[in-house]
Amino acid sequence: MEDKELQQRFHLLHQEVEAAVSLVEDVKLNCKTATDALKIEIEILRRFMERYHPDFARRYPELRAEVVQEVDPEWMDLGTPPPS
Repeated sequence: MEDKELQQRFHLLHQEVEAAVSLVEDVKLNCKTATDALKIEIEILRRFMERYHPDFARRYPELRAEVVQEVDPEWMDLGTPPPS
């Protein structure tokens, strides 16, 4: 292969890598934004539960252990109520 052709291929590969890095950075930022929004929602729910259900803090560890055993987050559909 000629030197000029190699340089062109290297340049194109470099552009592809830069584009991929840019996409990864965008995804990372979007994930951080979504995570921060979830943290806020969780804090709202925690405060609500502590105010209106005084025994929430005491019962939380038991409830958490139960949910960890029963719920697979990858199969959760947040738009539907949990099975009864």
